[in-house]
Amino acid sequence: MMIVIKAIIVLIEIIIAYLLQTSVFTELRLADVVPDILMILTASLAYIFGKKTGSLTGFICGMLIDCTYGSLIGLYALLYTVVGYMAGYAHRVYDENDYTISYFIVGGAEFLINVMYYVLFYFLRGDLDFGHFLVRYLFPRVIYTVLISILLYRLINLDNALFYKLSDGMKKKRVVTVFKGFDTDDDR
Repeated sequence: MMIVIKAIIVLIEIIIAYLLQTSVFTELRLADVVPDILMILTASLAYIFGKKTGSLTGFICGMLIDCTYGSLIGLYALLYTVVGYMAGYAHRVYDENDYTISYFIVGGAEFLINVMYYVLFYFLRGDLDFGHFLVRYLFPRVIYTVLISILLYRLINLDNALFYKLSDGMKKKRVVTVFKGFDTDDDR
């Protein structure tokens, strides 16, 4: 039951992030760059829940990007899945009160996905001007994405903290139901 609720919450978060990225933030371009809201969500959920959730979220987010912008179906799904899996390694040090690690994870994930994008779309075609790509596209996008993640990570973390409270409440309710009639606090 908890897996279903978690999946529904993650799907709702993916839909909201997708709508924000494709509608709101396309109008809020800075330096002709749009922040990668789906990458923020993928890296944040991987950090909060681990590698499996990060990979699955990355795959779904990548498929949405492939269907919307991509010329090859599955390429972004692969890139986001890899980044979600790698960001999931940081789950071991997850602390719901420490936001700074998440910002480094989002920045590193955004940097990694853009370097992979450069290699696949520019370098393999013979465009070796990495300096231009770095200054014109990569740095502005990483900085803008990290700045937006400062705002969005708190919402994602709050949403998932509510999930944990809900799941704890359901576990306690189940324990109470199983042990109904027994007074476990009584030391007779």
